[in-house]
Amino acid sequence: MPKSIVLYSTTGCPLCARYRALFDEHGHAFEERNTSEDPAYRDELVALGVMVTPTVIVGDHAVPGFRPNTVAELITA
Repeated sequence: MPKSIVLYSTTGCPLCARYRALFDEHGHAFEERNTSEDPAYRDELVALGVMVTPTVIVGDHAVPGFRPNTVAELITA
């Protein structure tokens, strides 16, 4: 069963766009939560102890910043 992937992003973020492109390129379904458009998503990140976008949640693991190799390892593990 595929792991859930959530991308916390902000409007105009180039690294967020790179994550979107990588997920699309590899056929990974993901949910995007734009913290610029909905402040409640920012609150979700703070509750996780994270204050940076992009942040990717794979299953129950949070990966703050742009760390595509770490995200790929979590997706395939």
